[in-house]
Amino acid sequence: MVEPSIKAVRWLEFSHFIIDCYPGFIAPLLPFIAAKIGIEVAAAMTIISISNISSYLMQPLFGYIADRCQKRFFIFWGIIIASIFIPLMGYAKSFTALTMAIILGEIGVGFFHPQATSFVPIFCKDISQEKFHVGCFLSMGSVAYGVGALVSTKIYDIFGEQMLIVTSVIGILTAISMFWFVPKISGNTKEKKETVPFIKGIRDIFSHKVVRIIVFASIVKSIIISSFTMIMPFYWKSIGFNAFKIGIISCIFLATSTLGMLASHKIEKFIGCRYTYYLAFIATFISASITIWLLNINIYIAIIFYGIIGFFAFIIQPINVVMSQKLLPEYKSLISGVVGGFTWGVVGLMLPFLGYLTEKIGILHTLLGVSFLPLIFCLKIKLIPKQLIE
Repeated sequence: MVEPSIKAVRWLEFSHFIIDCYPGFIAPLLPFIAAKIGIEVAAAMTIISISNISSYLMQPLFGYIADRCQKRFFIFWGIIIASIFIPLMGYAKSFTALTMAIILGEIGVGFFHPQATSFVPIFCKDISQEKFHVGCFLSMGSVAYGVGALVSTKIYDIFGEQMLIVTSVIGILTAISMFWFVPKISGNTKEKKETVPFIKGIRDIFSHKVVRIIVFASIVKSIIISSFTMIMPFYWKSIGFNAFKIGIISCIFLATSTLGMLASHKIEKFIGCRYTYYLAFIATFISASITIWLLNINIYIAIIFYGIIGFFAFIIQPINVVMSQKLLPEYKSLISGVVGGFTWGVVGLMLPFLGYLTEKIGILHTLLGVSFLPLIFCLKIKLIPKQLIE
């Protein structure tokens, strides 16, 4: 058995906050850096698409490795890579340079998450502490995206994009501090697990009817969130908002999304899992439609509803992970990689098309079309057997 260590758990929560600040730089600053190097929305979405594919589509594989290789290697190098390469986007002078900086940084983020997530329960002393700290660990990521957006845009407005590299020092120091706070797990303390081939695990997950519906729900959620967080900053810039204002708006969206995840359990307990899905997707459609309608009437009320989109869209995230793990408990880390990572990668494949669409029909028309997708998913909810979903 591994000796419980609250110090290690706290460090993992803190390091999750630090590493997720860096991808928070990308969305609010991308419109400004893209304009500087002369690329359009479709090209910018292609960059995000490639980075999502290289990071999130690999999450199931990283999760598979995390189940079998309890080493600090992935945590350390994940933070180092992310903290160095994402700030280098400020030095990009071409499409290729910007693409490489974001891809390599996102690979670091992908390295970190499965291993760090699996370490949190290892260092907790009991199941109640495990539930609490896993919740804290996940929440730190959403908070960090918002803080990263604020910090990066403020640096951009005052000092310029090249000064983003200064923030790398924080990530490097955090990674080095791991050797003092997180004990090494020796070979004889590792759990002996039956080795299941990676391909068989993926096949078992996607052959399960209910899990497939949950994965589809995660994809719909990811499309909504990716579209409104990646494309909307181009709209805010087009109406004259500076980088810091866009950072504040991004922070609002991510703060309300954190509240949605924290409220998820209580909402589900009160109205049941099935109706939580209906609430989340119908309310997401309504709040997204109202946001787009209000943009030409009152921009500040529109921003409030923009935040509400994040709240309702993220309600289902904890439910998707917990339900899928209960249905296939033998693939806990692997299925978390599929529901929590792979689905974002699938959406990454769609981003170039959405970018192309925005250039043809406009940002708001594209987002309005995307807003109807949650209503389509509502037709799928009734296909989940009640005894399973409840």
